[in-house]
Amino acid sequence: MLRPHVVQNPRARVPGSLLRANPSLTSEFGVGAGRGVITTVAICVACAVECTTFGASKSAFALSPSGQAVPTPAAIPPATQRTPERAPKIESYPDDPRLDSAVKMLTRGGFDIAEMTARTVLRTNDNVDRAAAVLGVALVKQKRYEEAKPFLTRARDSAQPFPERKHSAHFLGWALFHLGELPHAREAFEAHLKLVPNEPDSTFGLGLVAFGEDRLDDADRYFEAALQGFANRAAPQPSDQSKVLVRMSDVAVRRENLPKAEELLQQALRLNTTQHEAWLKLARVSDRLGKRYEADIFRANADRILKARGQKPVDDESSTLPVPGATAPAAPTSPAAPASPAAPASPAAPSTPAGSGSSTTEQKP
Repeated sequence: MLRPHVVQNPRARVPGSLLRANPSLTSEFGVGAGRGVITTVAICVACAVECTTFGASKSAFALSPSGQAVPTPAAIPPATQRTPERAPKIESYPDDPRLDSAVKMLTRGGFDIAEMTARTVLRTNDNVDRAAAVLGVALVKQKRYEEAKPFLTRARDSAQPFPERKHSAHFLGWALFHLGELPHAREAFEAHLKLVPNEPDSTFGLGLVAFGEDRLDDADRYFEAALQGFANRAAPQPSDQSKVLVRMSDVAVRRENLPKAEELLQQALRLNTTQHEAWLKLARVSDRLGKRYEADIFRANADRILKARGQKPVDDESSTLPVPGATAPAAPTSPAAPASPAAPASPAAPSTPAGSGSSTTEQKP
């Protein structure tokens, strides 16, 4: 049997206490009792004094019955074990599969069907707050704001974690705005923005509230932010940006800045030529600027759009009629004032004045 090669290390000294406790060290490791010199085993790690190679303490090694240094169980690192990942906690809430169909109907304009489905679910189980949220939105879309208010309030304050809960405050804000409850509408829009920061439609709602309260600087700030937010969406809708520009023109008119209002309205019509409200407001601004002939053209556009939709034209008191035999000035070349205005062949759905929270793409329960 081959014996391990040993070398003398004169610099390593064994403590006397260790020698007295382990007499075998003298003979086993060739330690001279008088010299106290350790013979280090080349194929082993030091002795029982200390091991710094593996960051172990003095108790990392112990002596076997034969006097050899062996690692203690505590010095052996445990096998690397991968901690299993915890599955995400799924919060449950009272629900009904029929509500999924109701939500789809909301996005497709079937507001009456969504209302009927939500009411049916509530009759089956009144504890389903998600049904209250869907019902409230369906009622807002049908402009039944007073009916929608208690259902949306319940959904907003619900502790049930249904996915549409965070948008309940948004639609409640629109219901309160149309009911004339501006301070409460502002609170609802602000609550929604805490859950969905920078959401442009609620920001637009805050602009309308500020305008209604004659806080024109705040209104400008909110409208600018809403305009930027709509433009930054993944799929920007020109109609959304157009409605903001129309409200910005209202602020300009209140400040008696008619040229600015005219510019904003023309921008709005470049984005959405079927917005009859923008045509009508541009006609009124043009009247005040002395552009009577252009005003009649713009007013005629608004009337034709409404007739194409089966709606009654607006009776605008500021309308002017051509004087028989008078020579009319040439129509302006602005794209917002075509020389021969005509109603669009396929008019879009009418825009709701003063904003209605109509962006169901982002806020859709």
